[in-house]
Amino acid sequence: MVVLKNDTFAHGKFAFDIDPQITILIKIIANKSERWSFKMKDGNPSCHGCYPSPQEQENERHPVSRRKFVSTMGVATAALLAAACSKDGNPFADSSGPSRQPTTPPRGSRIGEAGDLSAKVAVNSVNNYDPYTLKANIQAAIEALGGLADILPSGGTVGIKLNMTGGASSAKNAERKFKVAATELFWTHPAVLQAVGELFKDAGAGRIIVVEAIYDRESYTRWGYDDVVNYLGAEFYDINKKAPYSDFLEVTVPNPLTYRDTLVQNGILHDLDCFISLPKVKRHYGAGVTNAMKNMIGSTPLSVYQKSGAWREKLHTSADGSKANNYAGYKSLVRTIVDLNKIRPIHFAVCDAIMTADNGEGPWNQGFEPIAYDTLVASKDPVAADAVGTSLMGWDPMAADKDGPFANSSLPGSWAGTDNYLRIAEEEGLGYHDLSKIEVIDATVNTRVEQHG
Repeated sequence: MVVLKNDTFAHGKFAFDIDPQITILIKIIANKSERWSFKMKDGNPSCHGCYPSPQEQENERHPVSRRKFVSTMGVATAALLAAACSKDGNPFADSSGPSRQPTTPPRGSRIGEAGDLSAKVAVNSVNNYDPYTLKANIQAAIEALGGLADILPSGGTVGIKLNMTGGASSAKNAERKFKVAATELFWTHPAVLQAVGELFKDAGAGRIIVVEAIYDRESYTRWGYDDVVNYLGAEFYDINKKAPYSDFLEVTVPNPLTYRDTLVQNGILHDLDCFISLPKVKRHYGAGVTNAMKNMIGSTPLSVYQKSGAWREKLHTSADGSKANNYAGYKSLVRTIVDLNKIRPIHFAVCDAIMTADNGEGPWNQGFEPIAYDTLVASKDPVAADAVGTSLMGWDPMAADKDGPFANSSLPGSWAGTDNYLRIAEEEGLGYHDLSKIEVIDATVNTRVEQHG
């Protein structure tokens, strides 16, 4: 782990002194000229098994030319460098003025005692999905965050929530258009699932349950998720369905933020000792940003909350049932995100910003395109993970309502803007979005083998 403290950080022609009162633990990677990826069977990113089964992974790495991704040295890195040169010396701090204080003191013991740095987020500079690289780096992130003993009882049941918005048709259409696998665009990569599953098994998990509200069975089988679940000896439940129970569970929301005092979920989500969210780091038409917490919208069954289309329109409407996709509806949506995180708390998040997409959550969004940040973000505080993920995309997670990434002008398509649900989550005691309260730890492990002679 690289620790930069009371020292000078240099990146290319940029150099600045580190504030002696702030520990900066982050490394910015640029000038990537090459990517590593898995060999795709038949040379087709949309073919069955484009992620090789774990048994096929040995010796399957090979270098491929860099895909057409936006350069890492774009707006996000510029924002980090500018912020790092600010008074606070925190690369994720707001550089426009003094650090803001929490609007309400956070509550709850899960996120630790309030202090100068109350939440920890680990970041890893990774530019590929090699399983050994991922496992080594996520293990280092876990160690930097203090291990798993505080969230995983011995022999406990672990739930892992995937992020697979849309179905197989959307994924295949995106792959044809962008020539990139859906798992390198807007879906959880199965290699991340495998690494996290192995590490939690190594730490003593007795049962692993993988969940997602999938649109169709093909999206689960075609991209290799079933291979990983079988390899892990895990179970998979489509939480759009009632199984393994005879009916859905109606859960009471404590101090609800919307007109709904109950929310419906598959009961398996409440049989867990530890719950993990594995999202892509993305923008979202409706919520502004989507990371670990927004992933919980997919914890509700589509059949309960849809109206006519294949989306949860009822969660996008205001109390009077007005038309979705207006400001009143989005205000309700983002508060529902917070309420879902109340009833099914996230204990650990790994947000994948290695290869992802910009300008929306899926290929149906105007301006949607591939982007790479070459970074993993992990934390036991999902609010802090989302805040750092938002900063990584070049946006201020502490922006005012209808401002920054929550402004209608922040995306190329038409949307009404919304309220900052990261702030609302902090006010509700779910974690920290205030960057001055977050310690960012560089947990990068270099697994590249140097060849000499």
